[in-house]
Amino acid sequence: MTCDPYDEVKMIVQDLPTSVHAFCYHDDDGDSYIVVNSRLSREQQEEAYWHEMAHISRGEMYNQKYVEYSGRRA
Repeated sequence: MTCDPYDEVKMIVQDLPTSVHAFCYHDDDGDSYIVVNSRLSREQQEEAYWHEMAHISRGEMYNQKYVEYSGRRA
């Protein structure tokens, strides 16, 4: 029997600012979480979930230098 790392990710759905679709983090025990904005449509929530799963699968949560958004506007 193999262990699927995606089974270990916990998902939380809650109200977030409208500019935030989702984010992921890990706790001190190494458990991974994805927080998805409840204000999004079901389709948008699913897209945001898989976007965050990609970050997790690439190990970006453990890279302190990784920044997805610089905060600068084009």
